[in-house]
Amino acid sequence: MKISILVPTLGNREQEINRLLESLDRQSYKKIEVIVIMQGNYEKMQTLISKYVNLDLKQIRMTVKGLSKARNKGLEVASGEIIALSDDDCWYPENAFETIVRTFQEQKSAKVILSQIYDPEQNVMYKKYNSKEKFIKYRLQLMSRSSIEIAFKKNAVKCPEFNEHLGLGSEFVCGEEVDFLLNNYEKKGIFYKPIVTVYHKKKQGVSSNQQVIAKGAVYGKNYNIFICLLVLMRDLLLKKENNFKYFFEGYNEYIKREN
Repeated sequence: MKISILVPTLGNREQEINRLLESLDRQSYKKIEVIVIMQGNYEKMQTLISKYVNLDLKQIRMTVKGLSKARNKGLEVASGEIIALSDDDCWYPENAFETIVRTFQEQKSAKVILSQIYDPEQNVMYKKYNSKEKFIKYRLQLMSRSSIEIAFKKNAVKCPEFNEHLGLGSEFVCGEEVDFLLNNYEKKGIFYKPIVTVYHKKKQGVSSNQQVIAKGAVYGKNYNIFICLLVLMRDLLLKKENNFKYFFEGYNEYIKREN
């Protein structure tokens, strides 16, 4: 199985991209191609990328910005059976893609694999994870996933493209990965493997207002009002976060757009 790794970048993280490409160069699994979708600083990025002569690299230049737009453009040229979503500030343990391929081979019906993120600088997990491997049974189990946890079979999922209204650089600043998972949810189709396959610095603090607005848009697209109220009450009771105002700003904006 060949893996295509999609790396969107604005071209302003040279050290991080170096770290990422070095980690990809050290992978134990060699059937990978790296697709770098550049949305700025083209010449400097091209010079940096050209150093990695052992990697199968494709470069795409885009004049428009947007994370989902970049991923969709990368999908157009990806030749791998498996797609892995990357960020320009993450990096990988040496066995990351060997683990992903082996999991797909073991779980024959899986079209999407979810894994874990770890912060080796702070020596902490990126978020709280379940320790049991399993197929995802309920759509609500997908709501807190991050894009770099996701690998999928390009020609097996129902909808490989990302909603270009969602994600950094678009109207709603996040939620494109959750929307992707919800669009491709099916029984025994998404498998969670509780093993670290990617590194990323752990984010601090609570969600920004723009992130809550985007969350409302994703829920507005995929759930009824009753589910939304339950989620908001959970956040209020367990996290002490009152997100009603900004959540419904996003929820209503998406509903209005659809109508």
